[in-house]
Amino acid sequence: LAASVGAAALTVARRPRVALFSTGDELVMPGEPLKPGAIYNSNRFTLRGLLQGLGCEVIDLGIVPDNLDATRAALREAAGRADLIITSGGVSVGEEDHLRPAVQAEGSLDLWQIAIKPGKPLAFGRVQDAWFLGLPGNPVSSFVTFLLLVRPVILRLQGAAMLAPQRYQLRADFDWPRPDRRQEFLRVRLNAAGGLDLFPNQSSGVLTSAVWGDGLLDNPSGQAITAGDMVAFIPFSELLS
Repeated sequence: LAASVGAAALTVARRPRVALFSTGDELVMPGEPLKPGAIYNSNRFTLRGLLQGLGCEVIDLGIVPDNLDATRAALREAAGRADLIITSGGVSVGEEDHLRPAVQAEGSLDLWQIAIKPGKPLAFGRVQDAWFLGLPGNPVSSFVTFLLLVRPVILRLQGAAMLAPQRYQLRADFDWPRPDRRQEFLRVRLNAAGGLDLFPNQSSGVLTSAVWGDGLLDNPSGQAITAGDMVAFIPFSELLS
């Protein structure tokens, strides 16, 4: 388009530099032995891929041990190298969740929880001159909160003005009789009849639902769904660029 109107130079924004790390002694990398109580670190690959898809320069700091000093050190390193820090895990209220005191010690924390499902544990603040977003450790929660809450931050850093994804009114071809009191983002798929099918297991630990689905159904808090209802659908294609 620039060439078609004879523009030889354009004003652009620098690619955001994003530091990424995961917390948790239970995390192991694919290919390593899976000991009792351990889980594979899928978030590292999911988040890095999403960041690269949005044009970011990714600084991958790997897995940080579950202790306060290590977490503070990782935050300081990240803040010195990046515009935005993204973490996964460590934002709940367990004994080994050290991100909250670490961020408060190294910077400021403005938000700790958000009323959506999946994704209630979510932290937002600053560390030195870098923005900070702490995502949940569960794979689907991490994926959904990135799409809904991290993506707009990255777009803003790139100079974008339009941040909200397009929603479409489509027919639900399933029942959802027991809604949560939080706003829900259900993983759904388009069917041949033009409606939406629901993945049968909406657990925040089942990443298959995100791979199977075509997008998210944005369901208001406490809203039951009956087959035939019109619902708000956000395609993944709106959220991945």
